[in-house]
Amino acid sequence: MTQEPRQIPLLMRSEDLATWDNWLSRPETATLEQLLRGQVLEHSAYVWGSEGMGKSHILQACCDAEGPDARYIPLRDLVDFAPEQVLADAEIARLIAIDDIDCVESRAGWQEALFALFNASRETGAQLLVTADKAPQQLLEALPDLRSRLSSLPVFQMPRFTEDHIAELLALRGVEAGIELSEEVARYCSLRLPRHPRAVVSFINQLDQLSLAQRRAVTIPFVRESGLLRQAEG
Repeated sequence: MTQEPRQIPLLMRSEDLATWDNWLSRPETATLEQLLRGQVLEHSAYVWGSEGMGKSHILQACCDAEGPDARYIPLRDLVDFAPEQVLADAEIARLIAIDDIDCVESRAGWQEALFALFNASRETGAQLLVTADKAPQQLLEALPDLRSRLSSLPVFQMPRFTEDHIAELLALRGVEAGIELSEEVARYCSLRLPRHPRAVVSFINQLDQLSLAQRRAVTIPFVRESGLLRQAEG
């Protein structure tokens, strides 16, 4: 009995919509933003850094700005599917955003398919955005041709978040969620939260729900009583 191919899940956006509007702009990311921000993306890039530094956010923000002519491919979620199924017709998109390419570093079939896609994108003029947790030359198990192609892209390393960045991000996400977050509260939380944006987004979402349920303003005593910071530190 022939087994039908598994259906690829719809993973084109995160639950928390990542756009340029809720991206925390920093001096350290100014060059990358200058390259990628705009109504029409004109450049390819390879962005690397440790988990939780905002790499997926950048890809999704670019796809959101590009609109329906963008293809977001989160490889970590799709690596167990056949590459020809996942990458079908990807080269016809104006923007191809490939997240976590390092997760296929030891998978020859995937690497060959991606190398073919990169070659096809040259013919169609598609822009490529690629993320990984390491620089392209550090992908030691990757096919040499693929590693060479990735190294030819403009390469950017994502900077780590400081306590000041986390405080700014708390304020930004608080405004988006409709939470009145004073500078004092934001500073108190930033000293206790992990320094990556996912923790901030999760914390703000939970804080919003709890403050609405209890009909309380967000103050330091309320945050302390909620136990959410202890959960985040976890």
